[in-house]
Amino acid sequence: MNTLLLATDDSLLKEALTISFEDVALRIIVASTLRDAIIQVPLADCIVSEHLLPDGSANALFDKAKGRPFILMVDQASLKHGIVAMRRGAFNCLTKPIDHKELIRSITRAFDGIKTDSTSLEMIGQSEPLERLRHQIKRVAPLDTTILISGESGTGKELVAKDIHQKSKRFGLEMISVNCAAIPDSLVEAELFGHVKGAFTNAITDRSGLIEAAHNSTLFLDKIDELSLATQSGLLRVLQEGEVRRVGSTERTYVNVRLIAATQRNLLEMVSKGSFREDLYYQLNVIELTCPTLKDRGNDVLLLANAFLKHSKQTMDRPKLSFSKESLVAMRDHPWPGNIRELKNAIERAVILSDGPDICPPDLGLKQSQAKQHFIGNEQRQSNEQRPTMSLENYFQHFVLSHQEQLSETELAKRLGISRKSLWERRNRLGIPKHRDGDLLE
Repeated sequence: MNTLLLATDDSLLKEALTISFEDVALRIIVASTLRDAIIQVPLADCIVSEHLLPDGSANALFDKAKGRPFILMVDQASLKHGIVAMRRGAFNCLTKPIDHKELIRSITRAFDGIKTDSTSLEMIGQSEPLERLRHQIKRVAPLDTTILISGESGTGKELVAKDIHQKSKRFGLEMISVNCAAIPDSLVEAELFGHVKGAFTNAITDRSGLIEAAHNSTLFLDKIDELSLATQSGLLRVLQEGEVRRVGSTERTYVNVRLIAATQRNLLEMVSKGSFREDLYYQLNVIELTCPTLKDRGNDVLLLANAFLKHSKQTMDRPKLSFSKESLVAMRDHPWPGNIRELKNAIERAVILSDGPDICPPDLGLKQSQAKQHFIGNEQRQSNEQRPTMSLENYFQHFVLSHQEQLSETELAKRLGISRKSLWERRNRLGIPKHRDGDLLE
């Protein structure tokens, strides 16, 4: 059962919410003071709070929320506090008088988001490249060093950044995420560094930037290669001195921010062409983590596919759908140039379009060549014929000895659905020597 923490001394609001959610499995905890609300935070899945409580501001409560959806209620005079909270990662901000229907919709979306995040935030898979990345994250997360995440589009770079943040000492505050490619060039400096009144035409008030909003937390800059050289210069100053200068101001503000940057381009090549600052590159590249492509993760594609299917069936109310054998083979063999994002979108589309009960390759937008189908069919028939008379170890030995002249160790491991380490260990245990010619291919 989900739990909602309502921080307010408004008894009518409590009663209205209780009535609205009486048919939903939802527990509502009410705290009338900031102190009581902070004590109740560990029990809550979502928090709704007044901006001003009898004994203090909800800012302290937001700091303790630790990634839980946080909905702030403010009056018109305090609207600027709501804007700051939204920029720091609050789920929503509602102005008084509160529209109860809008509040209920917001709470419902927040709980739906919790369900979504529980699927999307898992680093699903057992492949060797993913295990290596998990080990690296575990090593670097507790440190405060700058990290550069590289990898193709759709490989989960932001997911890695979130995982690092959650395992760091800064996890109590929300990570600030910025897609540098999504902000117009004319606004990116003002968004990152803030601005003072009159700095440009629409600068009617002073405004802090996203870097200041990430003070004592983590700032994730995706597609950092999209920043102009001028913006790169300001970012370098933040990394070297912890110093922020708002656009139009000569005053300095100092911040304590951990930076995680991500790119799908070769920054060193950009440095050689003069489109990326060399000094910034070396400031960023203290530790580089690489997200593996989906085609390099072997059978992880099927684990991810099943997880995405389970989530899509729940959200789209299609509980009886499942993958056909042909679709599993097609997904395993597809190169997935769009990586995890492409896989997720293909499955969502299939759940919508499939007549069911089986999802077939055309539903996924995938095709199999006749040669592959014939090869796979023969292999499956051979496997089925052997199954009654062969143990797993006998089958392993037979498969390796039959295929090691044609396949590398990596390909053998992929076909068997195990890691290279497991292949090596089983070879040693069963006394199966490696083929000499095959060794030269590795």
